[in-house]
Amino acid sequence: MPVRLFLASVLTVSLLVAGGCRRSDQSASSGSSSANRVLVVGNSIEPATLDPHINTGSSESMILGEIYEPLVQRGDDGLTLVPGAAARWEISPDGLTYTFHLHRDRRWSNGDPVTAQDFLYSFRRIVDPKLAAEFAVRGTSIVGVPAYLRGELTDPEQLGFSAPDTHTFVIRLATPNVAFIQNLIAYPWVPVHLPTLDATGGRYRDNQKWTRPGVMVTNGPLQLAEWVPNARVVLKPNPHHPDAAKIRLAEVHLLPIDNLDTEERAFRAGQLHATYSLPPSKVPVYEAARDPALQITPRLGTNYIVFNTSRPPFNDPRVRRALSAAINREALTKVAYQGGYQPARSLSQPGMGGYQPVNVVTEGPAEARALLAAAGYPGGKGFPRVTYLYNTLDRNRTVAEVLQGMWRQELGIEVELVNQEWKSFLDSRRLGNFDIARSAWNPFANEPTDYFELFLTNGSYNQTGWGNARYDALYERALQALDVPARHALYAEMDAILRDEAPLAPLVFSSTVRLVQPRVRNWPNNLMDQRLLSRVYLAGETPE
Repeated sequence: MPVRLFLASVLTVSLLVAGGCRRSDQSASSGSSSANRVLVVGNSIEPATLDPHINTGSSESMILGEIYEPLVQRGDDGLTLVPGAAARWEISPDGLTYTFHLHRDRRWSNGDPVTAQDFLYSFRRIVDPKLAAEFAVRGTSIVGVPAYLRGELTDPEQLGFSAPDTHTFVIRLATPNVAFIQNLIAYPWVPVHLPTLDATGGRYRDNQKWTRPGVMVTNGPLQLAEWVPNARVVLKPNPHHPDAAKIRLAEVHLLPIDNLDTEERAFRAGQLHATYSLPPSKVPVYEAARDPALQITPRLGTNYIVFNTSRPPFNDPRVRRALSAAINREALTKVAYQGGYQPARSLSQPGMGGYQPVNVVTEGPAEARALLAAAGYPGGKGFPRVTYLYNTLDRNRTVAEVLQGMWRQELGIEVELVNQEWKSFLDSRRLGNFDIARSAWNPFANEPTDYFELFLTNGSYNQTGWGNARYDALYERALQALDVPARHALYAEMDAILRDEAPLAPLVFSSTVRLVQPRVRNWPNNLMDQRLLSRVYLAGETPE
């Protein structure tokens, strides 16, 4: 990993152990009254942004989920929808109109009331082509949004958002979307305090001044109190949120520790209440000891690799399929992952939304070698040297090394490994500066459309350069198909296209593996790995 990030991780933990990191130096183990109200958790990597409208990262989502309140939220089971900023909502019989009735007691962290107009102008910002938000594509079912994103429509008043009064917000769809309301539970579909953006430099991507402590105004149960790059993010209760009196924590500290061994040592030293993950080699140790801190929970999510199909040799689907077929997913899972991860041979997980993939990828050395030979590289002869890009994290490095070894052994080709810090990695992938790259997706909705959307032609998520008109048409039909068997048949056709053209190679289905101190209470585990830290408390706390 880059020296700066490695030193930052070690320095963060060293300061914790030595007692030099404000109140969090003793918060995970001390019995003092103040420490008993400070939750300290690992959060993997340094946030790239806290602007919810342009964020694409999962570690940032833990922070954003606390400081912003969406219209609807997930219950503790991770699947049930419960009220958020909206007290209730109705969906029209044709599935095209969603009407949200906002709570009247919601306040921004500066005391301003949260209104339907805040949602109206924020949602317009999300789909504004000048913002270039990658997740704006999730709004293409909304009236006017596709044309607005293309620049063919320029009047935001013609978009399917309206606020007929201060506490009513309406979204109109052009076509039904079977997963639409599930997409509203998280970023980017949260309101931002536009007066703060306007006062600090504007509403677009180049202004990030508004996301700084002391400036940022949010509507969630917690608010940003401190952000020390590569050290910690500190959240405190939003005194204007109606749940403020119910929050039993004084602070939440999220530490960007990108080395799993360093994080695990910090946990054993009593400096973390919960880790982000756990080194695969340590999972059997904790399992053998029956350690109550070990938590392993199935979750929706897929780790995969993508190919840059605009670059030779990956403009040939036979090459892409060869590299996919050369991956022994069972061996990869055992070596690089532990604790509930399962080999993946399709993009979406079996059972998601009731769908069972049938057109899955196949693997094996003979198939892989035959495909590579058919592409003109028998035994790997003449194959150019290519790179595999991944972001800094020790598990990602292990996966990269295992893949590198499999491709060398089974295909006779050399793949150079390149790692980058998170922000640089995202930029490289977005700009197409890669041959093969690591990727992963944790879905917002319990429906395979959430995955299939990733590979739409010219879609903001699709960084492979690949496109297929038939696939795009099938996706649109599936999104609107209210009949479940018919929708699943369309999914199967899309799976077959992805299998045959291989813009990606699935690796493993996700699992949540972490350590949580037994004194941490009200920490639900679920398929979405979502919870509100503002509802967590520590056993034995003593109110100040």
